[in-house]
Amino acid sequence: MAKDIVSEVFSSVSKYYDFFLNLVTFGKIKNWQRDMLSFLSKEGSILDIGTGTGEVLVQSKSEGLKVGIDISFEMLKIAKGKCAECYFILADAEDLPFKDNSFKNLTVSLVYRHLHSREKFLKEAKRVLVKDGRLAILDINRFWLTPVLVFLMRFPMKPIGIILFGKDKWDFFIHSLENSVGEEELRKELETAGFAVINTNRKLMGVVYITIAKKV
Repeated sequence: MAKDIVSEVFSSVSKYYDFFLNLVTFGKIKNWQRDMLSFLSKEGSILDIGTGTGEVLVQSKSEGLKVGIDISFEMLKIAKGKCAECYFILADAEDLPFKDNSFKNLTVSLVYRHLHSREKFLKEAKRVLVKDGRLAILDINRFWLTPVLVFLMRFPMKPIGIILFGKDKWDFFIHSLENSVGEEELRKELETAGFAVINTNRKLMGVVYITIAKKV
């Protein structure tokens, strides 16, 4: 899907996004994000890709700069209201506006499956990370339970979704589930891009994974 359409979708749902995310994760999203951050060093700067409303950076204990990027300006406005000391930039994950070796840690929470080109993003992630810097990805796992989740969103949860976001936008979130990247597929992509996977932690019976990789 074109990036301008993705930006429009997330901008239009920005006011309801936190509520939606808590709803579909059964109130677990902040716990998962804290678990993801626990694998990262507090030293150095952190970059949050597709930061949305800034929740990852709000919870980060990083002692360096906290920087978030997103292609939705409306999301960034909400994020800035939550974290005044953070820096938020309207930018594309596949063309990061930062110098080489700028960050110790890079986080991607429920965004990886939305990327237009994961290959380009991983190339950029490796470029801006310092040597041995860590890339943390929290996302939906593509496995046998994924069709069940799609079914729930298409039928039992559909009325709530349409009320909150409208039919077209709700369909977008359903398609994003269908585009989920499996755990092993992610490992291969990371290794091909020059990362070494050092930890994978599963949540919600394996529906969600947290994968930590190191730049090598």
